[in-house]
Amino acid sequence: MPYVPTVRGRRLAHELRRIREQCGLSGEQAANLLGWDQSKISRMETARMRITSREVMELCDAYSVDGDARTALVQIAREARRQGWWHPYRDVLKTGFSQYLNFEAEATTYRSYETQVIPGLFQTGDYARAVLRATRPRTGEEVERATHVRLARQSRVVSGDDRLDVWQIIEEGALHRRVGDSNTMRQQFKHLIAMSELANVSLQVLPFGVGVHRAIDGPFVLLTFDGYPDVLYLEHLMGCIYLEDSAQTTAGGVVFDHLRAAALNVSESRNLIHDMAGRIT
Repeated sequence: MPYVPTVRGRRLAHELRRIREQCGLSGEQAANLLGWDQSKISRMETARMRITSREVMELCDAYSVDGDARTALVQIAREARRQGWWHPYRDVLKTGFSQYLNFEAEATTYRSYETQVIPGLFQTGDYARAVLRATRPRTGEEVERATHVRLARQSRVVSGDDRLDVWQIIEEGALHRRVGDSNTMRQQFKHLIAMSELANVSLQVLPFGVGVHRAIDGPFVLLTFDGYPDVLYLEHLMGCIYLEDSAQTTAGGVVFDHLRAAALNVSESRNLIHDMAGRIT
């Protein structure tokens, strides 16, 4: 399996390159000091390999980095290699979604637009099971394990100690799509309302009346970090795409702002969901 760097891994790579350049050393000179191949320095600084804490300490010796700066770099290296809580469930995750969870675990703000179903971050257990059964063949055990991941992610991101600032926009059509039975939908709407009342959550519905809009091509998630560029996440039938170019993430932010302005406000959205819950028979 190819190495997929976490945000901390990318930050470490950036810092190591910055320090080397600050020392006035080329990649070749740094490699010669350490007795390494120059390609190793290149792979480290472009986050194409895992960097051990021992290697960081060797680099700090070569670059004369000590004190708090050295301690901080070693700590980042250790944290970058730490496996996420979802690691045992990779076999039931969509291809590439583990990398998304790596990003999300280190983000500060989550902005998302969803079109077809209630987003996974807001699903109840029964709703999640119905979606998981429908999207691809799974055994009962696989469905339960995938549901566990979805609910565990929700508790961490939305209401846990490491919760994010969450801004979710849902296309009205996703609310009308029947998933599971009537009780499943009724409980899902109640759950949406409860989550929309959390202090760190802003939930808006984009009504049918808006017509064609800037995100008509499909859903997306935009993650913001402290000290690291934004990441724009897109899903498709066979996997996931991650965009980090500043022009692309800035464009994603502009589109999200358009959606936010066109959608019902938080209070109106909550009232719409409440009314829909009451009409379920």
